[in-house]
Amino acid sequence: MTLEKLKKTFSKIKGKTIALVYAFQGDTSDGFEHFFIWKSKILSKWMLAVEDLHCLPLILDVRTFIDKAINHTLPHVDFVLNLNTGTLDLSVMALVPSTCSALGIPCIPCNAVSIVTGENKMLSNLIAESIGIHVPKTITAKEGNNGIFRPINLGNSLGVKRGIQNNTRNGIYQEFISGYEITTPAVYNSITGKMDLLPTVMYLPDNKDLDWFNGEEVKKKRSGYSFRIVNLQDKLKNKYLDLINVLSIQTFCRIDARVKCSEEIFYKASYDTVLYEDTYFIEINVMPTIRDNNNFAYSFQSIQEGDSLSSCIAAQKDTFGHIDIYNFLLASSMISFTK
Repeated sequence: MTLEKLKKTFSKIKGKTIALVYAFQGDTSDGFEHFFIWKSKILSKWMLAVEDLHCLPLILDVRTFIDKAINHTLPHVDFVLNLNTGTLDLSVMALVPSTCSALGIPCIPCNAVSIVTGENKMLSNLIAESIGIHVPKTITAKEGNNGIFRPINLGNSLGVKRGIQNNTRNGIYQEFISGYEITTPAVYNSITGKMDLLPTVMYLPDNKDLDWFNGEEVKKKRSGYSFRIVNLQDKLKNKYLDLINVLSIQTFCRIDARVKCSEEIFYKASYDTVLYEDTYFIEINVMPTIRDNNNFAYSFQSIQEGDSLSSCIAAQKDTFGHIDIYNFLLASSMISFTK
């Protein structure tokens, strides 16, 4: 798509009604305390993004959305932005997109199949490995208490702990990879008509501990580390895009991994390339939380001029006047359903 065609496409998404569907009210499930902070800081940002695109927001909690869908009282909706929190079981997380599918409404950021396969860590590890992405070896308690346990279904790193846990049936226990943690966002590129990778963000812990990991407690504090942009080897980039394609993701997502290292090489400015053979898959987040100053936002801000994604950003800014990560992802996602 040329820049001129892209600008004309932007004009076609104006005036659409976008339902922002957020998590259940009154729930006491794991991580719901976190969601109240999430709601106040993030839901308002998405509302502004809808207005930035000259569209109409419709704010509904999940129960109201489902009730109106069942009773045929849902007003006209062109797109649904699924803001159901990632701290719930997958069967609940898939409720909104599965309802959208029955109604024939495009759901952002993904459909139910992407959620139940991508967000299930056991399945996503198996799929990633089948594509050729390295995955940490599954181990047992007999092989040591120095691995890492990850619950199968929960998001926001809830329950991620070092060492064997009592309830191993509901999670995976893997070899811990000493080194650095990286995250690679991806988004639909409106010019190329394909999913594209944004700059990869590496976490550099202040204490330079190669056994540091971005777990539940770290995410609560959001401190003790800094970000650095690194390059992925082309073979790894292609594997990531293969994984995104297999999981039928067409809007945006994020892939997390560990880079195996025995020394603190990435603190050196001269060393900035992540090799395929050193990279081990952690998870793919098909419903990533977008927040000011987080890894996804930092990656967005690091897009280099001359990249085709920077041309998408420039065209959108020229059309709407204001651009940020929220309205950029929303516009790109809407366009991905109109191609």
